[in-house]
Amino acid sequence: MKSTVLATAVAAALTLSAADASAQTKGAATKAEVQSIQSQMQALAERLSRLEATNAELKTQNSELQALADRREAEMDYLKSQTKELREEGAVASNEIAKVKGADWAAKIKGRGDIRYRSENIWTERVVAATPTVPAFVDDAADRYRHRIRARLGFDAKITDHVNGTLLFATGADDPRSSNQTLGTQSTRKSIGVDMAYIDWNAYSGVNVVLGKQPWPFWRPGNSLFYDGDYNPEGGAVKFDRGMLFGSAYGWWLSEQYNSNPVGENSDGNVVGAQLGLKFALFGGETRVAAHYYDCGACQDQTSILFGNTGNGNTTYPVRVTTTVGATNTTPAVSVVSTTNANYLRYDYEILELSGEMGLTVFNQPLSLWANYAENMASGVDESTAYAIGASLGRASNPKTWSAALWYQELDADSLFGQFVDSDFGDGRTDTKGFVIRGAYAPVRNFNIQATYFLNTLNKNETSDPYFAVNDSLDYDRLQIDLNYKF
Repeated sequence: MKSTVLATAVAAALTLSAADASAQTKGAATKAEVQSIQSQMQALAERLSRLEATNAELKTQNSELQALADRREAEMDYLKSQTKELREEGAVASNEIAKVKGADWAAKIKGRGDIRYRSENIWTERVVAATPTVPAFVDDAADRYRHRIRARLGFDAKITDHVNGTLLFATGADDPRSSNQTLGTQSTRKSIGVDMAYIDWNAYSGVNVVLGKQPWPFWRPGNSLFYDGDYNPEGGAVKFDRGMLFGSAYGWWLSEQYNSNPVGENSDGNVVGAQLGLKFALFGGETRVAAHYYDCGACQDQTSILFGNTGNGNTTYPVRVTTTVGATNTTPAVSVVSTTNANYLRYDYEILELSGEMGLTVFNQPLSLWANYAENMASGVDESTAYAIGASLGRASNPKTWSAALWYQELDADSLFGQFVDSDFGDGRTDTKGFVIRGAYAPVRNFNIQATYFLNTLNKNETSDPYFAVNDSLDYDRLQIDLNYKF
């Protein structure tokens, strides 16, 4: 509207100018002059129209910019409110994380355990002591029937990306080869102790350093009973397994001896050893062979390393030991001494062991054939060799699976360090021989039923072992029926 009025005013002004010019020339204006004035008026009107259109467009854009500014202001207000809420939520979350920051550590710890219920029967012969009129002779001992339990609970912790720790508790007291507890002792509470406690450091790819009370750090073939599965040595080991090669080197302590008197007993019983093995594919399965050597230090002519003051079949000799245990209350005081018999090991134990195991598949079942041989390389040892051969078929693990095994073993009296051998075969002694038959069935996962029968002979070489007092072998049979639960 303003543009139209302006255009009219301009036209009027031009007309008055033309009229004034005409008056000044006394009406002498030409037609050409009039047409020129009209053209100028027309151009001016068109220009004013364009200005009016541009002005309208600018108003529209201004309105849109104002609307956009309003929206941006609203969005800023919303973001400010959201930022405040997020800060409040972040503070709450930080507080919650602080409360449960131990949850991440807990997630790195895994628990495991097992419970075994065992029914066990033992049938053995015994030596009846001599009398003034009757020499010592072999006779049947009273049969033994007992029920036993074993329970273990352990925790494996991932300490760092390369360091793991294990802590395992088990029933049992001081017997290093057994965590069984016999039932029927007036329902007394059963002992629980630390069965394992060690750190496993993956130092390099395939190389681990293990320190503490740990499982056997070397490979053992099949069901060989040269070493008791419940025995957990104490010390350090380096293990490696890369490609076709595997092995270990270790050192353990059997006893720590200290006497403030320098002439007293201060030699610590120990074991050092190493194993080197090779594994490779053969006949569709894995075959392993290995050589193993260990030396028992401060063992010969020692008694401090003998658990229960017995050699567990190793050759010993008795020594009268006299110690002062106190003094009388008399004046003057008189020393009270005690004299006891102690067993000392006659020989050293430098054991070389060769082992092998072949894995196959027969009738869709895993088949394992294995053997191992050992010899005590120490000087002066006569009864120095041990060997075992065996086979197992199947694996009782998944539901409705089974396994069966049969093996034969002979241990000369000083072929192995007696405290390491299995505690069930031959009453836990060397100088034994015999068969073992085992079968197992798993009706469901994490549970199996197992039966093991030991058909053994004690004092197999019929030597004049003081333990038996006769030059004759003794029959020793043992039946174990186990219910094994794992979790």
